[in-house]
Amino acid sequence: MKKFLTLILGLIIVSCNQNQTNHGVMQNDDDKSLIVEKLADSYLAGNFDMAREHFSEDGKHYFNDLEFDVDGIIEGYNSHSLIFNDIKHNDRKIYTGYFSDGSVETFHDFNWSATSIISGKAYYYPAHCRWVWEGDKIVRTNCYVDPAAIFAEVALFQETNNN
Repeated sequence: MKKFLTLILGLIIVSCNQNQTNHGVMQNDDDKSLIVEKLADSYLAGNFDMAREHFSEDGKHYFNDLEFDVDGIIEGYNSHSLIFNDIKHNDRKIYTGYFSDGSVETFHDFNWSATSIISGKAYYYPAHCRWVWEGDKIVRTNCYVDPAAIFAEVALFQETNNN
């Protein structure tokens, strides 16, 4: 009986300590993760317009350190299909964190790859995006990827179309 009580007391102490380090729960098959998956697929298909359904009107969107409004980020992502073929999110992982402070963020990790329509160069870069939710709307996005290829190919695209 003494060992049983010691075991119970030990489990209580361990479970109390675990609660102090638990900052939330991660899910990958929840509605928010599935919405981000659909948004990512729409980007890959070359038409990110469906994001308007899920973005708050006054949301802020960041591509690395560049800030965009809803129209700007949608136009920017749609323009990728004018510059690149075969855009992919390789090894894609999408999961949503429901944090103990009430915040909700969906994380989107992948290796971005594409082939330039103009130069023919193939690109492959790791990328990370965060989608911040308030209720059922995305109020902020942050996407981090090495922009060198995109900016170089945009410059070639603009040069080609100005001639």
